[in-house]
Amino acid sequence: MLFARKFMHGLGVLWGALTLVFLLFSMVPDPARELAGQNEREEVVQAIREKHGLNDALHVRYARFFCGFMPISHTSEGFAWTGIDLGRSFVTDRDVAESVFQALPPTLLLAMLAMCLALLIGIAVGLLLAHSMGSWWDRWVLGFAALGMSAPSFVMAILVSWFFGSVCHAWTGLSMTGGLWEVDPFGGPKLSWKNAILPALTLGVRPLSVVLQLTRNSAAEVLASSYVRTAKSKGLSPIRIVIRHTLRNALNPVITAASGWFASMLAGAVFVEYVFGWQGLGMLMFRALERSDLPMVMGCVSAVALTFVLINVLVDQVYRILDPRVRTS
Repeated sequence: MLFARKFMHGLGVLWGALTLVFLLFSMVPDPARELAGQNEREEVVQAIREKHGLNDALHVRYARFFCGFMPISHTSEGFAWTGIDLGRSFVTDRDVAESVFQALPPTLLLAMLAMCLALLIGIAVGLLLAHSMGSWWDRWVLGFAALGMSAPSFVMAILVSWFFGSVCHAWTGLSMTGGLWEVDPFGGPKLSWKNAILPALTLGVRPLSVVLQLTRNSAAEVLASSYVRTAKSKGLSPIRIVIRHTLRNALNPVITAASGWFASMLAGAVFVEYVFGWQGLGMLMFRALERSDLPMVMGCVSAVALTFVLINVLVDQVYRILDPRVRTS
C-alpha cells in the first residue's frame, strides 16, 4: 500500500515536470521561422509548421505530447503496442525516442560509475574522519571536500582532462576525449572502458565531497549514541560496531544525497560529456540546444525527469530496508 502511494506520488511529480517542460518550450516564438531562416519564403515556413504540427492548438499539442509516452494505442485492429512516440527531430528528422534511448545508456553508465566511486570512497573516508574529528587530517580533508563541492563541473572537467589526459598522459595512458565505443579500422567498433575513467572521475568529485561530509557527521552522531557505548562496554570489536551499528544507522542521509545527486548528474553531464567527447544524453542535449531542436531537447529533459522519479521511488524502498522505523510508519 505504501509503495502504491509513493508510486502514485511519483507519477504526479512526473506529470508536473513534463507539463512544465511542455509549457516552457511552447513559449518559444515560432521555431519554424528559426529553422527555415529569417529570409526564407512564408510557404516554406508554413510547410515546416504543418509537418511538425505547430499550427495545432496548444491543448492539441499538449495531448499529443502526453499520448506519445503511452506505448499502447488504439488502432483500426484494436489496441496494439506502438512504442513511445516523442515526435521527430526538427533538424535530422530522426525519431526522438529512438535517439534518447540510444544516448541514455552511456550516460547512465557514467553516472553509476561516478556514484559508485563517490559512495565507496566517501563512506570509507567519512567513517575514518568520524573516529578522528578535530585532527589535522580531518580539517585538511574537509577543506578539500569543500573545494571539490564548490568547483563547477565544466571547470573540473577541463582541469581533469588537461592534467590526466595531456600532462600525465605518458603515465596514465588516458585520452582527453573519447566515447564508450571506438572504431577500429580493422576490427570494427569495440568497447573502450578507459575512456569512462576521466568523465566518471569528474562527475564523481562533487557527490564524493557531499557523501564524505554527510557520512562523517552522521557517523559521529551515531558513535555518540547510547547503544554504541553499550556495544563498546560489552567488548564488541570496533569493526563489528562499525558494520553492525554505525554504518547502517548513518546511511539514511547518505542514501538521500546519493539519490538526488544521481539524478542531477544526468543533467550535469551536458558539459562533462561535451568536454570529454562522450556520446551520451548530455552530448545529445547540448547539440539539440545548439541547433534549437526543441523535440529533441524535450525528449532529453523528459528522460531525466523520468529517471529522477524512478530513483526516488526506489530510494523509498531502500529506506524501508535500512530503517525499520520507516517500515512501520
